[in-house]
Amino acid sequence: MTLKWSPADLQYSRDLGNGLRLRWSGPEDVEELARLESEVFLNSPADPLNQPLAWHVRELLSGDHPLMGSQDFALVEDLGRTDRRVVACACLWRQFWDYEDVRLLVGRPELVVSDPDYRQRGLVRALFELLHARSEAEGALVQAITGIPYFYRQFGYEYALELDGYLTFPVTQIPPAPEDGREPVRLRAATLADLPAIMALYEAQRRREPLAVSTPIGEEWWRYQLSHWQGCRTGEHWFIQVICGESGNFLGFVVMPTMRWRSAVPVMHCFEVMPGVDLFSLLPSVLRAILARGRQMPVRREPAEIDHLRLYLAGEHPIRAALLRLPDRYGEPLAVRSSRRYAWYVRVSDLAAFLRRVAPALERRLAHSPLAGYSGLLRLHFYGRELQLHFQTGRLERVQQVERAFEAEEADAAFPPLVFLQLLFGYRSLEELSYAFPDVDVKPTAEMLLQTLFPKRPSWVIPLG
Repeated sequence: MTLKWSPADLQYSRDLGNGLRLRWSGPEDVEELARLESEVFLNSPADPLNQPLAWHVRELLSGDHPLMGSQDFALVEDLGRTDRRVVACACLWRQFWDYEDVRLLVGRPELVVSDPDYRQRGLVRALFELLHARSEAEGALVQAITGIPYFYRQFGYEYALELDGYLTFPVTQIPPAPEDGREPVRLRAATLADLPAIMALYEAQRRREPLAVSTPIGEEWWRYQLSHWQGCRTGEHWFIQVICGESGNFLGFVVMPTMRWRSAVPVMHCFEVMPGVDLFSLLPSVLRAILARGRQMPVRREPAEIDHLRLYLAGEHPIRAALLRLPDRYGEPLAVRSSRRYAWYVRVSDLAAFLRRVAPALERRLAHSPLAGYSGLLRLHFYGRELQLHFQTGRLERVQQVERAFEAEEADAAFPPLVFLQLLFGYRSLEELSYAFPDVDVKPTAEMLLQTLFPKRPSWVIPLG
C-alpha cells in the first residue's frame, strides 16, 4: 500500500511487490541499518563484519552529525522476515559548494548497499528516487556522489568534477632530522582556540586562484571534528593538527584521519601553510612529524608496517609542486608517484533552474571577456531537451526550456545531455569534448561564447563526511 505522501515526506512508503516496502528510516532502524552496512561493505565475503562502519552508521543517525539526521536513510525492508528485515539502504548527506561565488546546496547519496540476495530487482533505483525527491524538495539543484566506477551513470549522474588524486612516496626517503635533533616545526592537536586561524587560512587558500567549484566549510563542521575526534571508533573523523614553529606560532594546519589503513599514513585534503612561510625548507620537518603521528595511529584494517606516506591533494595544490622538487636523504629527487585522479559523479535534473541560479557567475565571465555587453540568443540542443539562453547587454535575462523540440542542426550547439555537465562544471574544455564526442556539434559563431561562459578551470571540491 502506498500512502498519499510525496516521496520527500518522512511518512512516505511504497509497496515494491513481493513483500518489499520502501520508506524513510526512523530512530528504531539504527541497529538494522548498522547491521546491513557492516555485512555488505566488505572486501570479500569471508571478511569479518565491518564494525567501524556500523559505528559510523550509529553516529550518523545520532542526531548530532552535521550532514544528516536519524530520518535520512532511505531503506527497503522485507516484510516477510521476522529479523534482518532491511535489505537495501542509502542515506542523504548535505554540504555546500561554491560555483565561483554562487553558493549551492548539494545532496550527497552515500552508503549505498543492498543484500546480495536482493540484487537485480531495482531496489537501488527506488532508493535513489527517494533521495533525489528529498534533496530537490530541500532546494538542492545538484546531487553528487564519490561512488564506484560507472554504476551511478544509471541514475542520471556524470563524471563532471575532479576528485583528489594522491601523491605517495616511501618513508625511507624522508630526509633525516638535524643532528642536534631540533626540529624547526612540530605538530600538535588543534583545539577550538585555533579555529579562527584554521578557518581563515582555509578560506584564503580556497581563494588563492580562480576555481570553477570549491567547498566552503562552515564552523559547524570544524567544531564537530575538533570536538569528536578523540572518541572516534570509525576512522571517519578528521584529526586536525596545527603546524607550529619553534616558538609555538601558528604556521598552518594539516588534516589526517584518526586511523590508518594497512601500510600507508594518509593526509586528507587539507595541508595548508600561512603566506610567507618557507614551505620548501620546512616540508621535511613536517613530513617527519606526519610519519611520527602515523606510527601512533590505530590501524583500521589489515595492519602492516608503515612503508609510505599518501597525500590526497587537489591538482593545483602548492604542496604537490614542493614535493616534486624536494630532495631525499641522499640529495636525489623523492620517488613521488602520482595516482590517476578519480572524479565526482554529478547530477543536475533541472538544467534551466541551475543556469538561472549561477547566472551571476556566467555574467561576470562575460563582463571580463571580449564579449562584455553581449546580447543574443544561445540555443542548446541535448538530443531530447532544448534550452534557450537569452542575453541582453551582458545579462542572462531568461533561460527557457523549449516545449517543441527543434532539430540539432538548428541549434547553436548540441551535446549529449550528461556530457554537457563536464563543460558546465569546468571539468573539460569545449575543445576536449568536441574531440572526444562526435555528437558534440558547435557552430563557429557559438564557440567563443561557450568558451567564455564555461571555461575549463581547476576545482577544489572536498567530500565532507
